[in-house]
Amino acid sequence: MRLCGENRRNIFQQTENTGKEHLMRQKTFGKWLAAAGILMAMTIWMVLPALAAPTVNSIRITFKDKYEDPGVIEEPEISCGSYGIEITSVEWSKDVEKWNPGTKVTATLILSSSGREFSSSYGSKSCQISGATLSKAVKVDDDLKVTVTYYPVVWLETPDEAGWSASNHMKAVWKKVDYATGYQIRLYRDDYYLRTIDATGTSKDLSEYMGREGNYYYEIRAVGKTTNDAKYRKSSEYIVSSDRYLDDLGDTEGSWKNYADGKKYVDENGQIVTSQWYRILGTWYYFDENGYMVTGWRMVNNKWYYLGNDGKMVSGWKQIGGVWYYMDADGAMATGWRQTAPGQWYYLNANGAMAASTVIDGYTLDASGLWVS
Repeated sequence: MRLCGENRRNIFQQTENTGKEHLMRQKTFGKWLAAAGILMAMTIWMVLPALAAPTVNSIRITFKDKYEDPGVIEEPEISCGSYGIEITSVEWSKDVEKWNPGTKVTATLILSSSGREFSSSYGSKSCQISGATLSKAVKVDDDLKVTVTYYPVVWLETPDEAGWSASNHMKAVWKKVDYATGYQIRLYRDDYYLRTIDATGTSKDLSEYMGREGNYYYEIRAVGKTTNDAKYRKSSEYIVSSDRYLDDLGDTEGSWKNYADGKKYVDENGQIVTSQWYRILGTWYYFDENGYMVTGWRMVNNKWYYLGNDGKMVSGWKQIGGVWYYMDADGAMATGWRQTAPGQWYYLNANGAMAASTVIDGYTLDASGLWVS
């Protein structure tokens, strides 16, 4: 076939245009591939950290109250039920010795996680606390700092003694129990249960329930007076009253008052006790001329006495400053020879200090101070 000059130019032009379009498509496709590669790289870069360190979505912490020893407030058992999370430290706002049942304290917990990251903070739904109340949970470095409020509890002690008043034989009298806000009495006549009576203080007149002749006795336990008190005070065991008259317990109705310079006692008549020995719930205390409870050594009527940090008069052996002393039954410091048990003799120097590893009046005392024949 023969082509004229014009046709040849047209064919050449079409071929040239087709080559240019192909080249442009190649360049466009290359740019698209490059952009897709960058996008994919960014996506992988963003996803990989999430795959490497997932986030902790929820936390469960349990505070379990402890009732092991009556009269002793104890720290609760704290556990974390979330997998891979550990409680590394617990710090309380007060020493446990200063806790009171039902009075809140604050606990600060530090949590660490293995293989997962904590969020910046958690609320009560994502950080669930059982037995306490969440205040806040915030991330600190790689750990989580959790602050909660907790209300201590106690198992109340059983009253030491329970009997009857010497001045009113129908008045029940018992010893005070620490932390108790009330008492529960179960009254019996001839082993027949009559009724349960609630009481506060350390005595209760039962005469209105004792109208008939018979042998009366009662059981008593320490309790929380109100529903709220009972939440933090586990009731004690019952003790059965004796036939003993217990007015020798001394004052059972007064109250202690705390001041900056010490403690004072207001008796059952509302008067502050001053300048005397005073028996409270069966224990002797001494109060100075200003009404403050005395501790340590005190001379009264030319005799030395020692009162503990709690103000209670000491009797029997007591080591003070590394030296042994002996206080007679009335609390007075002993001097000279004393037989403290059958066949056991000791010698107390004029200053009350026990003699040891020496010879007194021809008698040999060993290193423990005991006379050896």
